[in-house]
Amino acid sequence: MGRLTVWAALAASLSANAVLVTTLAVHRPRPAPSGEPVVFSRTAVDAEQRARILELRAAVMAKRDAHAEEISALRGQLAAAIARTPDDRPVVDSLLVRISASQAAFQRAVVDHVLAVRAVLRPDQRAAFEDVIATQLRAGSALQPAADEKGR
Repeated sequence: MGRLTVWAALAASLSANAVLVTTLAVHRPRPAPSGEPVVFSRTAVDAEQRARILELRAAVMAKRDAHAEEISALRGQLAAAIARTPDDRPVVDSLLVRISASQAAFQRAVVDHVLAVRAVLRPDQRAAFEDVIATQLRAGSALQPAADEKGR
């Protein structure tokens, strides 16, 4: 693959990411007024459920931060690899695989988190929680830093 093709692919990817970020900003679910996770405003959790959910959330947020750091470092390596002459396609491909693997691992962590929180809830609380999760997953805002800072 020629250098121009690689740069064009990178530019297309960056453009797609910009569109995605803009779309997410416009369609982000409204935060809970208290600055807490939305599930707390939509379900009447007891003190024990609340503590467990906050514990689960802290763990997944730490994973989110670790994956964000890893992906950022890999993207920096990818940019450097793309800029090298002559092209080193095996290195570029390897970095793309590693970025995808990290993204997939975090997606699995998010799903595991959602299932763990759902297990904490009583059956009568789950429908409201599932509505929140469906909205956030469709919007791509589940566990995003901006959503979290606004009280997701």
